[in-house]
Amino acid sequence: MTLGDAFNRRKKLASDLQSWLNRLGLAGAERRSYRTTSLEGDGAYRPEPGTEKATSRAYTVPECQERIAAILAEDEELALRISRTNQRARAEIEDLDGRVRTLSVPELLVLKDDVIPKLEQAARAVPLRADGVGVYDSGDDWIRYRTVKKVERKRESFSDKGLKIEEVELEGYDITEVTDYGLPRRSQWDEVDRIAEFAQRVKQAINRANKTELVELD
Repeated sequence: MTLGDAFNRRKKLASDLQSWLNRLGLAGAERRSYRTTSLEGDGAYRPEPGTEKATSRAYTVPECQERIAAILAEDEELALRISRTNQRARAEIEDLDGRVRTLSVPELLVLKDDVIPKLEQAARAVPLRADGVGVYDSGDDWIRYRTVKKVERKRESFSDKGLKIEEVELEGYDITEVTDYGLPRRSQWDEVDRIAEFAQRVKQAINRANKTELVELD
């Protein structure tokens, strides 16, 4: 049995355990219900036709307990064997800096479940350079642009004939000048792709490590 087989077996055991726990809950009693018209005399507790219902248990309590105990025992043994195998199973992987490293399964899982999601989060949080703006100055890692907004005011008056006249007067312009240090969008996409390729290499390394044969307990 390989490490991967053991993980799959534990998933099956977890499903079986839940099934037998449910059966154990039903094994504690059998029920019969009905309606009667009298609690005394010859007709006491005699069911009315068509009102009787009964449930019976499929397993006894000891049967359920025996199966549950067997499942728990196998699961415990597998958990211990997996833990010991994890300490020995190794796989090579090329990291983000191009170095080839040999890591254990727990180390690979840390990369997969903790490090890589944070790397991707950081890559997506990088401010992006504005597109489609009027750049009037720039440097090695920045651009400068301005936005212009008209400031207008409506003025109402009335003609000699009493008609309302609306006129729009230009009061000026609101100017916002921005020095933008954001990165080009392409650079963010390239970094996200680089992290995604690394994540794929980690998954493949985990799959290789999971082919390690499960160690036996002493």
